[in-house]
Amino acid sequence: MDSRVVVWGREFLVGRTESFRVRRQLSKEVTGISIVPQGSVLVPLPFLAYVNDIWRYVDSTTRLFPDVSIIYRKITNENEIEMLQKNLDTLRE
Repeated sequence: MDSRVVVWGREFLVGRTESFRVRRQLSKEVTGISIVPQGSVLVPLPFLAYVNDIWRYVDSTTRLFPDVSIIYRKITNENEIEMLQKNLDTLRE
């Protein structure tokens, strides 16, 4: 990957702050390195870069969308349950 893209991505993400509003109460600002502004056209990119190749590590069916990923398999016996759990554990690691 071109180092300019990496530098641009880092500068875009590092040092951003975020706060939350619950009713009328505003939280303290939190600084993070992975906060992508809500509504930004770039929101799907970090997610897709993170999940783009998860299908390589599981034998269950995967579906990737811009903001969510789904992993599933048809459960017909106890072994299928164990296989799905094994795939979820693999992804968690």
